[in-house]
Amino acid sequence: MAKETDFMKMDTWSSTDPINPEDLSSNFNMLDEELMERGINVKWFGAKGDGRTDDTAAFQAAMAVCDKRYRLFIPAGNYRVRQTIENNSRGIFGIAPYVDSGQMGSRIIWDPVDIATDLLPCLRIRSSGDKAVFENFSITGISEYNSRNLAAWIDRNLFQQNRYDMFSVGAVAIEIAAKSTPIFRNIRTSGVKVGQLLNSTNGHVYSYDCSWNGLVGVYCRVNSGDYFYQGGGISGAFCGLLLGTILNAGHRGGFDGHLHRVHLGFSPYGIYQCIDSSLDEYNRSSSVRGLSGMFTGAQFEQCGEAAIRLLEKSATSNLRMFGFGFSWSVPAYSGNSGVWEFPLPDELKPLEEKQQYAAWFGTVTAPVTFNDDLGVLRKSTAPGAAGSAYIDILTGDKESDLSGLGIDDTVIRRKVTPLYKTVDLQERMKEREHRTLMPVSAPNLLSNPEVLSNWTVTNGGMISLVTVDEVPVPITNEMKQVIGSRPVILKVTPNGVFSPSLRIKFNAQPLPFQGDAGRNLAMQYFILETEYESGTSYKSIGRISAQNAEFIFNDAVTWKTKGWKHLRGRELASKSGLLHEFNIGFIPKTGDTYIAGVMVTWDHIGSYSPYPHSYMADSLEIGGPGNGLILTDSVTNKRYRLSMANGSLQITQA
Repeated sequence: MAKETDFMKMDTWSSTDPINPEDLSSNFNMLDEELMERGINVKWFGAKGDGRTDDTAAFQAAMAVCDKRYRLFIPAGNYRVRQTIENNSRGIFGIAPYVDSGQMGSRIIWDPVDIATDLLPCLRIRSSGDKAVFENFSITGISEYNSRNLAAWIDRNLFQQNRYDMFSVGAVAIEIAAKSTPIFRNIRTSGVKVGQLLNSTNGHVYSYDCSWNGLVGVYCRVNSGDYFYQGGGISGAFCGLLLGTILNAGHRGGFDGHLHRVHLGFSPYGIYQCIDSSLDEYNRSSSVRGLSGMFTGAQFEQCGEAAIRLLEKSATSNLRMFGFGFSWSVPAYSGNSGVWEFPLPDELKPLEEKQQYAAWFGTVTAPVTFNDDLGVLRKSTAPGAAGSAYIDILTGDKESDLSGLGIDDTVIRRKVTPLYKTVDLQERMKEREHRTLMPVSAPNLLSNPEVLSNWTVTNGGMISLVTVDEVPVPITNEMKQVIGSRPVILKVTPNGVFSPSLRIKFNAQPLPFQGDAGRNLAMQYFILETEYESGTSYKSIGRISAQNAEFIFNDAVTWKTKGWKHLRGRELASKSGLLHEFNIGFIPKTGDTYIAGVMVTWDHIGSYSPYPHSYMADSLEIGGPGNGLILTDSVTNKRYRLSMANGSLQITQA
């Protein structure tokens, strides 16, 4: 009976008469079971919860008594805290995550004394965090972050460089550090730079029905994987989920996790990736981690700039997203603060550049799933809109479901993957290359490759033109179909020391060739190498050099079968459309190499032509009396018919 009486006495102690931790510790043997169940009440240590008193010391004293054995209880109230609380409990619980006129709740007001340290947390979970549960309370900072005034906290120049440094210094609600693996239920954050900071090395963080909000909702600074979010929302004045590029466990940045029924909108960005490692480290890295995991029922509502914005170097793989639940915010603010508006302010991005794509990816490696179970991305109606999704590189040897991206408006700059899903479609595409089925060819964008002086050779090689009778291996039937039976063939003779490289410029004076930005290009050529370069395989690379050190079809192809090899590249686009030259590299150091049918075209591969205009290899006959060739006058735009009568050329207006 004494045990129950003492506990009840403790439970009714007045918050105006704080308990001495040493006295409380002496009663632990008697009260252990009750404390395990009911927790350590922060008010036993003098916490007022009146929103004015600094309750930091009370929280720290209560945490000390928790001693990694007990949970901490926060009764209803507003608890002002001014220094970081280091978790020493087996979890924290309140009665509700808010305080309003309808229902009292447990709220911590985070008002740090130190305002110079970035990412200073109100609560740092580093110790006793193994499956400890934190539930039913909120942490509210004192900063009034909002999307409309983002320029007050974001440097425009650094934003354009995707640098983490663009953000001004700010505080964190909850940091997960070291090897802790906490579980969160019904937590709410606001008024902070970051709601939840993932900074641990063990992953396995779980969140149920929480509302993570701030300038950034959740910042995955150290990606240790296996994060799980169910219900609730992740949003911010700038973005919901922020990813970085810091090295951990052999990979850089990204996010590996599962999200189920989570709202990710009501922000300019749902998911955004920045460079938070040193710029030198990032520039030296060939790639950084993007997204992986599973998103089921994640809804990207009212996105102001994009649902997803990853770095160009990001590598996304093993990702399944079952729809987006996507909707656009308006692209510009109306001045009415009472309506939903979440675009980037004009100070950070002008209207004509906003909402270009609803999702931006770097490299996406198949298989991935972006299906339309919960709706698809769509192109914005903003002036600068270019499409629904942008993928810099799509690679992999398996099929992917891209239907949820709004595939008709999805731009894939470069595909290193089987382009078509069925053999039938692949064969149909090959048919387009045959002269017998496409007698009129598309223009060749290169300066005539059958003119020797248009070529430049480097690394000591010599070039010459030969006929089909002078090659060591006869041309194939495929070559006859594609480039004709008597093609002009380029012979490359190396010096035995260096690997030659060939260059030919695009047909423009002066360069660069003024093409269409984002328009697909195609290339092809036949090559015969008479010596192995490495002793094990043949190898070649044909690539387009464009403005700003951009290379298209920049992948080497290897093969082991002797004889002529038909190399092709399809459906890759130049960002600028400004084209300089076509290069053929990895030519063996020894033995002659033969090249024929070099061609670059817009859109699709067609039958070969050396000329910069539509071309037919055979004569064109127009039959029937009175028929002729229609031409349009370049000055008057009038149309004229050219025909023959009694051996004389007739020109009549059509």
